[in-house]
Amino acid sequence: MQSFTPIRSSHLLRKLLLSGNRRRLKSSSVAAAATTKKEDVQLPTTEQLRIVAYRAAIPMIGFGFMDNLVMITAGDAIDSTLGVALGISTLTAAGLGQCCSDVAGNLSGGTVDAAVTRMKLQHHGLTEDQLDLKISRAYKLLGACVGVVTGCLLGMSCLMFMDTDKAERARKAKELESIFNHIMTEGTTLFNAERATLFMLDQEKHELWSQTATGQKGVIKVAEDKGLVGACLQSGEILNIENAYNDKRFNQEVDGETGFTTRSVLAIPVKNEAGESIGVIQMLNKRDEGNKIVSFGSDDEKLIKMMANHVRSFIKIVEG
Repeated sequence: MQSFTPIRSSHLLRKLLLSGNRRRLKSSSVAAAATTKKEDVQLPTTEQLRIVAYRAAIPMIGFGFMDNLVMITAGDAIDSTLGVALGISTLTAAGLGQCCSDVAGNLSGGTVDAAVTRMKLQHHGLTEDQLDLKISRAYKLLGACVGVVTGCLLGMSCLMFMDTDKAERARKAKELESIFNHIMTEGTTLFNAERATLFMLDQEKHELWSQTATGQKGVIKVAEDKGLVGACLQSGEILNIENAYNDKRFNQEVDGETGFTTRSVLAIPVKNEAGESIGVIQMLNKRDEGNKIVSFGSDDEKLIKMMANHVRSFIKIVEG
């Protein structure tokens, strides 16, 4: 077996040292050449930098516009449908709308690029080295930021044509539906009445409306100052009437339209925390054990006061 002599080992060591020195010299030369090359690159003019920013901004306007437009419209549609039906929060609906926006962005990216290409924007005439300069990159980034913010603001213009309170009203209507049904079903049982109705005040339209009433389908609407319900709302006091037809405030046209014959009436206003009347609970035609229509008693008045307090508390929770 051949062994290495000290002379041979020294020779190999010198070769390794010389090879390492050559590599270091080569690397230093390349770095120096790159530095010299970068220093020799001509700085872009202000006009060229402006064009760089402009060309970066235009496509981002399109992307920002599409992103916000789709997110808002999709989020609102989800909020007013699935949000109301399944109890999804507005933030969750917005997140789902953003997912739709991201998908639309991927699908429409080529369309936006093609549209920008057809615009034949002015060219800056810069080389790759000039575009790689720090100042060029800064202008490009600035243009892109300004473009995407402008596009997003333009995309928000759809809010001017949307009913932004639609979903909130639908949520409140659904939550109020349970209390309407509770009054309708429990009211007739507790008071042994033929009909029980909860009216809510629409302050903008100056009318009382009810979503449901025992034996009645559809929404019932009456003027806020008409009939016994309106009188109860305006006075803020309990009305206990033995025979409605003997009271001049009674609107007989309602019986004519519905085919119902009103006799005894018990009504109480529902008030908010400020003491303002916001609705009316009305019971009609109390029957005794012999199924004869009689007037409502003092115990019924106490019971309907408790019911009005429960309704007020529920509405307070719904309205937050």
